[in-house]
Amino acid sequence: MLFERSDEIDQLVQQMRLSDYWRGTNRALIDMAANGAPPFTPEEAEANGIEVNFSDLSMCRSAHDARSQMANAFIKPGNYTRWTTDMGDPNKRGDWGAIATRESNRIMKRSIPYFEKYRSTFALSTLHGIAPGVWANPDIWRPRSVGIDDVLIPGGTTLDMDDLPFYAIRHSWTAPQLIRMIRRPNVDKGWNIPLAEACLEWIDQQTTLLQSSIYPDMWSPEKQAERMKSDGACYAADCAPSLRVFDFNFWDDRGNVAGWRRRIIIDAWSDPTMAGGKVISGTRSLDRPFSKEFKNQFLYTSGDDIYSNSRQEVISFQFADLSAVAPFKYHSIRSIGFLLYAVCHIQNRMRCKFTESVFEALMMYFRVKSEEDLQHALKVKMWNRGFIDETLQFIPANERFQVRADLVELGLRMNDQLIADSSSSYNQNANHSPDQTEKTKFQVMAEVNAAQSLVSAGMLQAYQYQEAGEDREIQRRFLRINSADPEVRTFRANCLRQGVPEEILTPEAWDCTHERVLGTGNKTQEMQISQFLMDNFQKFDPEPQRQILHNVTTAVSDNAALADQLVPLKGVPVSDSRHDAQLAVGTLMMGLPVDVKLGLNHVDYCQELLKAMALICKKINDSGGVATQEQIEGLVNCGHAVEAHLKIIGQDEDNKALTKQIGDVLGRVMNQVKSFAQRLQQQREAESKQNGNGGIAPEAQAKVAAIALQAQTKAQLAKDSHAEKTAQRRISFEQKNAQDSEKHRQQLEQEAQRQKVSIAGEDLKVASQIHQEKARAENEPPPSSE
Repeated sequence: MLFERSDEIDQLVQQMRLSDYWRGTNRALIDMAANGAPPFTPEEAEANGIEVNFSDLSMCRSAHDARSQMANAFIKPGNYTRWTTDMGDPNKRGDWGAIATRESNRIMKRSIPYFEKYRSTFALSTLHGIAPGVWANPDIWRPRSVGIDDVLIPGGTTLDMDDLPFYAIRHSWTAPQLIRMIRRPNVDKGWNIPLAEACLEWIDQQTTLLQSSIYPDMWSPEKQAERMKSDGACYAADCAPSLRVFDFNFWDDRGNVAGWRRRIIIDAWSDPTMAGGKVISGTRSLDRPFSKEFKNQFLYTSGDDIYSNSRQEVISFQFADLSAVAPFKYHSIRSIGFLLYAVCHIQNRMRCKFTESVFEALMMYFRVKSEEDLQHALKVKMWNRGFIDETLQFIPANERFQVRADLVELGLRMNDQLIADSSSSYNQNANHSPDQTEKTKFQVMAEVNAAQSLVSAGMLQAYQYQEAGEDREIQRRFLRINSADPEVRTFRANCLRQGVPEEILTPEAWDCTHERVLGTGNKTQEMQISQFLMDNFQKFDPEPQRQILHNVTTAVSDNAALADQLVPLKGVPVSDSRHDAQLAVGTLMMGLPVDVKLGLNHVDYCQELLKAMALICKKINDSGGVATQEQIEGLVNCGHAVEAHLKIIGQDEDNKALTKQIGDVLGRVMNQVKSFAQRLQQQREAESKQNGNGGIAPEAQAKVAAIALQAQTKAQLAKDSHAEKTAQRRISFEQKNAQDSEKHRQQLEQEAQRQKVSIAGEDLKVASQIHQEKARAENEPPPSSE
């Protein structure tokens, strides 16, 4: 289908909504049980005379435990995701990955909306096994959570979504949200602006009247249950008016390009309708037509253009499916909430009846024969001292109905065991056996392995969908060029500023994995695994030992930042450029030259040299602030080396800002070197004044004499060397002159010989011509006498 009319989509969406209604009633029951609703409805309690009607919150606690483990598994690590790249310089890939990981997770970790999206994902995955998330527009990096009832998927769709032909997402947009979409710069041309403005006018009217429509909740049992939870016995009318729409996406492979096309229609069954050319409130019946102005119009349409290349660019899903029947389908998902509901519900009913029996056992019973006896019994006052009418007869305990306490306790224990078995993959287990004796280490490790296999089945599924869906799409959006999201632009600028090449900042160059913790979020298993690792700590190599210590610190403290502070992990391996700079520092400090090597990362080289120079300056300052002549000359030599590499960096116009930054650092270091030289000069002058005899100390005189002798020797050697070189040049000059004269003589002889040969040839040629003319004249006949 081409879906070129809004009424076609409207009818299709209403069919999917009706089909999902009964699924929604089941989800609403699970939601109410998790919210602590009593097991009997008010009608059931009144009809059956039930006096005790309460929830023991067993399902609420189990759901909380499951959310807690998922939160530990996904939020506890210091980073949400780790970025890696396989493009560019192999020596720099680790650095670039560390930069991209740090900058992206800094934004993600600070985002409260994204944190709340995670919390919603955990809750939906626990209770219903499905947690959808949608993106508001193509630029913003973070998704937002939506209810399962707001996503309409055709029946029979499998979890891989490979057979998904279309889907619809129900949105409720307030006026500010709609304004941001239609009145921002470079607004998408697919928006129907006149219709959107009419909808804004309707929202303004509803806001003025301080009214809000609760009619859409009639289509969603889950929303009815949640509203009853928040508003109590009545529906509140203080909700901000909003426009309810259906965002419809369908797969279209017509033409040369296949992809998902988008249509947005107004939810005509619960929001403003068009009549008389105006948007009015209320619901429309099937026979109420739209006005001619807006008939069969879309609020938004991508037309024949592709809106998204994949479903993940619009909506992502997190699944926690515990179903046992394959193939696994979207509407056949069985969650932990489904597994717990029945047993928790019957457990609550049993506890209510048991509590009623306890209250009944606390009552006094009298045997009466007539109405008069009953009146006597009602007038009896039970005091510390008094009398009882002999017409009243107490019923002893052995004559009353006795509840079998052992049977009741057995039933409660069995239900508790069923609850524990259904949620054992998520709940925390104490380190005790059934008789409350402490377990041996072998028992603990055996149970850890068994429980880990249960947890891995569910959590591995969650990690897989998180990485393949949401994490990859977030990474793609972070790498979007010219994004309108300010946080994405900040990420890109920070990466470029720290040396990540612009050509690397493309989705094709990167991959990401979600960070994982020990025990996949189960605190008990996490501590048991940590204990095992620490017991075998010495058996690991030194590098893994630090990683183990870091992970154990995180497990104990539940604070990744504290673990990074106490046990910082070593960075990426040192690059060849940094290593070469570290080796060159010693040579440069000795005053010896180091040639510029091509093919290095000159930025890393300069930064490492500057780092070494700063450390040397710090040591000099710590030791009194006076450097030796050799140290000053070495630092100056290092500065010249940095300047040489800085010239190479500055040849690229894109590195102008980076060149200035490195130059500023070098200037500050060289200012310290100048101060060292001034202090050394001042120290020498002070020593000269203190010593007398020309102001030169014996040690200084000896040093000066040695320097003078060295200079004289160098001068004599230079003089002798100059004379020797002059003589050599004179001999070379004379030899060259002789060679040139001989060469000139040979050239003259060769030229004379060529002239002789040429003249002889000409003579022969002339003689030949004369001979030919003479022979021709002799052979001609004499002239005729006639």
